[in-house]
Amino acid sequence: RHLSMSRRRGGSPAALDAGDGWSTMYAMMRQSSPLGRRDLTLLAALCSTYLLVATFSRMHTYSLAKLLAKLLWKNATARPPVLLIMILLGWSWVVRTCRASGMDLDRVLGGSVKPAEMGASCALTLLNVFLAVHLVHFLASEVPGITWRPWLVTNVALHAAFALAGLAPHRYLHADARSSLVRTLWDSLIAPFAPVTFWHVIVADYATSLAKAFADLQKMVCVTAAVAAVHDARPGHYVRTTELWEQLHGPCVDSLSNSLMLALPFWCRLFQCLRVYSETREQKNLWNALKYASAFPPIYLGWLKRQTPSLSVKGLFVLATVINSTYTFVWDVLMDWGVLAWDKDRQTWAPRMRQQTVVTSRRGVYALLLVFNFALRFVWALAAFGSVPTRGHGMFLFETLEVVRRTVWAVFRIEWEYVAKVLPQGDGVYAAGDKDSSGDKDSVADEDTALLHTHGKQRPAGARP
Repeated sequence: RHLSMSRRRGGSPAALDAGDGWSTMYAMMRQSSPLGRRDLTLLAALCSTYLLVATFSRMHTYSLAKLLAKLLWKNATARPPVLLIMILLGWSWVVRTCRASGMDLDRVLGGSVKPAEMGASCALTLLNVFLAVHLVHFLASEVPGITWRPWLVTNVALHAAFALAGLAPHRYLHADARSSLVRTLWDSLIAPFAPVTFWHVIVADYATSLAKAFADLQKMVCVTAAVAAVHDARPGHYVRTTELWEQLHGPCVDSLSNSLMLALPFWCRLFQCLRVYSETREQKNLWNALKYASAFPPIYLGWLKRQTPSLSVKGLFVLATVINSTYTFVWDVLMDWGVLAWDKDRQTWAPRMRQQTVVTSRRGVYALLLVFNFALRFVWALAAFGSVPTRGHGMFLFETLEVVRRTVWAVFRIEWEYVAKVLPQGDGVYAAGDKDSSGDKDSVADEDTALLHTHGKQRPAGARP
């Protein structure tokens, strides 16, 4: 239907994609769920209500920047739900991009992959929940004398609503996809006692990009528990929540539990690599495990730097962060994306890009990809592990950039898995049981016979149009 529409309009499919990309996504989003149209209507109503509250507020003077700050980045409790919505939108783009490139995602990820519009539909629903819950805080702040701390209560309620939306056994928000994701997260959490597939790797690597969000969740629990335990010395004396937050923020951030939550995703990924090594005895999995272990020194030194600040600790922190960022960047280039070709005769990586590409035939895109990934790897490591001042909009900016980087990473990670593992199988059975496969030299050496220049000239066999 997509092709026939373009012919009726007298344009090419490429022109249709360029001109009608957003309208196509909008239409698919509406069709993806029986609540699609209602969700869009509700979103418009919520946005209009926010504008009315901001315009006619008698207690506060709102600007657009102040309104967005209150919603998105004023404190750590607001950011994790927003990042989750961004990831869902990003995954929708990943699925759409991979399928538009001709990749068979079902074979790559080892199961039935939901349409791209599903992610957009879920993101829209959660965005409405986010705005509706925060609207309670905005309306309550217009009433003088309220002492039930609407700002803190609504933030906690929002996280509870998101948890129920994802974990509760209901039929909404694509129950089968949610249950699959929850099982995968649980398997990642109990690694190495659960199997590891390529899908587990994708999900767990996304979790490493949310490491700071895990630490923010700990911070929210810590501050909320402390505020709940506050008993004012004088009857009728009320301390504003923002003042309590400022008092409690530092001790909660500097706590050991905050650093442990920051390290949790890397810990899970480390044990996944060890599980795969125990099954395959392939040494590359030990090197991959070492990559995730290299995140622990910056986390510890970042914590130590706050406890006992000194030039030596700061220098060690910067050195550990550079080592971690360099290691992960090199691994992205050689193993996760396979950008450089493997020289079979010399048994080394050749200083040239591999010939087979699926996402795009423009080599300049891959060069820009390396620059983009290099810059954001270092910026994110410094921000997440505690070297850059990141309260408020600063941390929100860094976390947003990391979600964008991870989204782009996922496209090219899936592309390399497809080129190195699926295409050599032809129409045979491919088991997506990761084995952290990215860089299997036998598969790399056989690429020239596995793919006949999928640069828009010929789609690989078995791929979806």
